Amino acid sequence: MTSGLFFRGNRLKYKGMASRKITCLITGKSYTYGQDYYDKKVSDYTDEANLKKYFITQKAKNYLNKGYSIQEIRNILNVDIEGLPNADSPEVAELIEFHKVQASQTAKKISNTLNFATHKSDPEVTTFINNIRNYEQD
Repeated sequence: MTSGLFFRGNRLKYKGMASRKITCLITGKSYTYGQDYYDKKVSDYTDEANLKKYFITQKAKNYLNKGYSIQEIRNILNVDIEGLPNADSPEVAELIEFHKVQASQTAKKISNTLNFATHKSDPEVTTFINNIRNYEQD
């Protein structure tokens, strides 16, 4: 499918926009992004199939990362669940697993986030931090 402008009746349409429409399985919200931003999202999700299958809104992702269940997120965001998969469906389970894997790849280890002031603040803290470092190296 080539993209570009064309007329349908008396309306100007952009061919290819529909292929950039993605929908969140948790909230049901749909988005159609511009080509550049869509390409960025595709690279974030590794490929277009993953983007279309596992896309979730940032609000839903934040609640998910805080440990809320799918049903709790839907209640908080006042989601109309008609047409959405059940919270315990295989599609939602795959979506959650995909985002757990993505988060673990981008998460920083605790030792990488400690600053110099933390090391000098208290001898007990220094001992604790060194124990964590040793544990991570094992």
